[in-house]
Amino acid sequence: MTLVYLLILAVVYIFLDLVMRKKLHTKMKKSYWRSFKGRRPLFITIEMVLLASFLVLIFVMPPAYTSVFMFLFLFLLYVFRGFEEWKFERNQKEYYHSWLGATFFMFASFLVLMRDM
Repeated sequence: MTLVYLLILAVVYIFLDLVMRKKLHTKMKKSYWRSFKGRRPLFITIEMVLLASFLVLIFVMPPAYTSVFMFLFLFLLYVFRGFEEWKFERNQKEYYHSWLGATFFMFASFLVLMRDM
């Protein structure tokens, strides 16, 4: 049942992202994953520390909580990317989409946590 809720949440996220892109007149980038070219070194370092701590937590924590940590990692990643875009590239309005993605991953984390309880 959790998988069904996650799929519904993903469809709602995609729909809201497309509507938001139409309203804000922003285009989807060619590559979904941003390259490190032209980004601030501080934020790249923060992302690498997040990734390293996520990988350590995967091996240290019980396997039942791996999916929770995955969604929390993606939530934090999108929050930091949104902050970077808001701080340095505010005119492109991409930070709205990053924060929408962060909200999606936060709700997905709650769904997975509720399943585990």
